[in-house]
Amino acid sequence: METFSVYLLKSVTSLSILYCFYWVVLRNETYYSWNRLFLLVSLILSFLFSMFRFSIQSIPSDTFVHILNPVIIHSYISSNEPIKLFDARSILSIIYISGAVFFCLRFLSSLVKIHFLYYRFPKYKFNGFKAVVLDNDQSPFTFFNILFISRIDFESGKVDEIIVHEKAHQEEFHSIDILLLEVITIIQWFNPFIWLFRHALKSEHEFIADNKVLLEGFDKVKYQKLLFERSLGITSFNLTNNFNYSLLKKRLKMMTIRKSSSLIKVKYLLSIPILLCAIMIMTVNINSYGQKEKDTIAVNPITEDSGNIEIFKFIRENIKYPITAKINKISATVYIDVMGDENGKVISANIRRTDIIDNLGKAILVTGYNPKTNPKIDSKSVADIEAESKRVCMLLPHFYHGEDLKGNRIKAIITVPISFVLSNVKDK
Repeated sequence: METFSVYLLKSVTSLSILYCFYWVVLRNETYYSWNRLFLLVSLILSFLFSMFRFSIQSIPSDTFVHILNPVIIHSYISSNEPIKLFDARSILSIIYISGAVFFCLRFLSSLVKIHFLYYRFPKYKFNGFKAVVLDNDQSPFTFFNILFISRIDFESGKVDEIIVHEKAHQEEFHSIDILLLEVITIIQWFNPFIWLFRHALKSEHEFIADNKVLLEGFDKVKYQKLLFERSLGITSFNLTNNFNYSLLKKRLKMMTIRKSSSLIKVKYLLSIPILLCAIMIMTVNINSYGQKEKDTIAVNPITEDSGNIEIFKFIRENIKYPITAKINKISATVYIDVMGDENGKVISANIRRTDIIDNLGKAILVTGYNPKTNPKIDSKSVADIEAESKRVCMLLPHFYHGEDLKGNRIKAIITVPISFVLSNVKDK
C-alpha cells in the first residue's frame, strides 16, 4: 500500500485518461448500457488498483553501480523546543479532511431524508414497486425498489411512462451505481474528473431509462412533453434516480439522433487497451537498476576524496529533517538508488529500502510501509522522510557517468544511504 497522497495522484491521472476517452469516443453513441459499463469499470479500477504497486526492474548492461557510505543527517529536539505543528502539507491535509467530512455528511443527510420520507408518508404496492405517496409536487424518483411519487400522479393513473422509466432504473440497479459514486466522491471530492464521471454516469442512466420507454412503444412526442412537465417539479436528492434529471436538453437530443451502427462496437474494443494503460499507470513502477558487467569500469570512481564528498556536502546543506518525524521521534536510514545519464545528470531516484528506529530504539526494516506492521510508528513520518530524501537526490547538481572499455559513456547508479538521526538534548 502506498501513501495516500500517491494513491490520490495515481487515481486522478487514470480517471482523467479514461474520462477523456469517454468524452471523445463514446459519449454520443447510443449504446448506453455499454457506456455505463465503461464508466463503472473505469471508476472501480481507478478506486481499487491505485492502492497497489508492483515494480518492474530492468537491468541494463551498460550501467556502472556503486554504493556509498551513509550520509548522516543529525537533528536535535529538546523538551522545551517549540515545534511547528502545521506546515503546508498539514494545511492541505486539513482542507482535504474537511471536504471529505462535508461530503460524508451530505451523503448521510440524503439517506436521512429518504428515510424520513419513507416513514412519514403512506406506502402502497404499485406496479411491482413499494410506492411512497408524497403530498408535495415531487418529481417521481426511485431508490432501489422504492418509488417516491406525488399524490397527484398516483391518483391520476396516467403514469404508464413514468412507471416504465422508473422500472428501468430499478431493474438496472442504478441505485448501486449512485451509492458507489457517493463513496468515491467522499474520498476524491477535490478531483474534477469525479464530478464529470458523476454527470456522465447519471446521464447514461437517464438515456437507458428513456430508451426503455420508447422501446415499449410509447409516443415519443408525448413522452418528451411529459419530461418537460416533470422538469418543473421539486429537485430530488443526490442518492436517487430522479425523473426530472437536469440534463433535459441532452436527453431530448439523444431520443432523436440516429441509432449507432453495429460497426461502432469496434470503439468499445479500443477501450480495452485504454483500460490496460490506466492500470499500468496505477500499479506499475518501472525502476532501472544497473548491474556492472565484467568489461565495464568507472571513469570517475567515487571515493571519499572526490565527488563523494560533494554529494555528502550538497545533501547535508539542502536536506531538512521532516517536522512530523521530529514530533514522533523517528530516526531512519533511507537507501536510494540514484541514476545519472551519460552526461552525469540525475534522471531518477528510487527508494530501495528504509530502515527505521522508532522511539523505543527498535530497528524495523520497511518496504512499502504498512502501518499495521508496527502501529507505534507514524506512517506519515516515514513517508515524509522518504519524500525528502528523494527530493534532495533529484536536485544533485553534479553526478557521475561511467565509461566502458571502448571509451563510451554509460549511465551510472549509486546507492545513497541517508541516515536521519534524532538525538535528545537535555535542557539547562
